[in-house]
Amino acid sequence: MSLKRLINCILACIPLIITVIVLPLLPDRIPAHYDFSGNITRYGSKYETLIIPIVAIVLCFFWLLLEKHLMRDAEKGPHNVKAIFWISLIINIVFIGMTAFFLYSAHNEAVNKLGFEKAAAIAICISWIIIGNILPKIKQNGLVGIRTPWTLASESNWYKTHRMGGKIAVITGSILGLLCLFILNGEIGLWIALGSSIAMIVPMVLYSYLLYKREG
Repeated sequence: MSLKRLINCILACIPLIITVIVLPLLPDRIPAHYDFSGNITRYGSKYETLIIPIVAIVLCFFWLLLEKHLMRDAEKGPHNVKAIFWISLIINIVFIGMTAFFLYSAHNEAVNKLGFEKAAAIAICISWIIIGNILPKIKQNGLVGIRTPWTLASESNWYKTHRMGGKIAVITGSILGLLCLFILNGEIGLWIALGSSIAMIVPMVLYSYLLYKREG
């Protein structure tokens, strides 16, 4: 097993290890769901804390299978596998943070909603900055990246769209990250960060289409 695979497998297992250690210390009934204001809307069994760690491990197996599939392309495979490593690394770190938060809130039955929402918004923005730096390095494929009919039909369109998409992601993540950190409150910042994650896809797809029309 390569070092990168080993790192991701270890990170994917950390949420489960932490949960198994903390599980005996938790009450039988814990907060299981919150609204965006930080209020508890449902209580559940403490064993529900195992859901996120199990999902993290399942995703780890998915990344390994995806990597194996991409490596069949001798020319572009290594580049795409490197991009997959960084994306899966980010996701594993997010899962570790989510696990730590839910275990903390389950143990204390209280959530600092302002701090959590602001931290979640900033984490989303940082993720987009990192992903924006990875996007231009992804080679043309049918599984990962900005997959439109036009990027899949033209390597030039794929390359230019991913360069532009990377810039959009980095700029959006940077500006929103600063706004969430210094200006916006936690709830508004989280909603804007989530909304921007969907909204930024529109100019990427539009740019790909305009390139297709211009290149004929």
